[in-house]
Amino acid sequence: MFSEKDFERLWFLYKTEGEPKGVSINSFCISNNIPYTAFYDWFKKTQKKVVPVEVEGIPEELIQAGNEGKHSLNYRY
Repeated sequence: MFSEKDFERLWFLYKTEGEPKGVSINSFCISNNIPYTAFYDWFKKTQKKVVPVEVEGIPEELIQAGNEGKHSLNYRY
């Protein structure tokens, strides 16, 4: 039986070593003695936790505030 950490480690290794070389995840699982079906079941459960986000531009209120001068924004450091 494989643990959560085993699958996380496999996924990290795949993303850093296998994928850049064009190796399929199925082949990578086989070469690491992990059944692809077990990995796939784990991946389906966990991929819902990670959501890709794409940010384009900046909000209009920041553009308007920037035009009024930097002093109009309250920055906290």
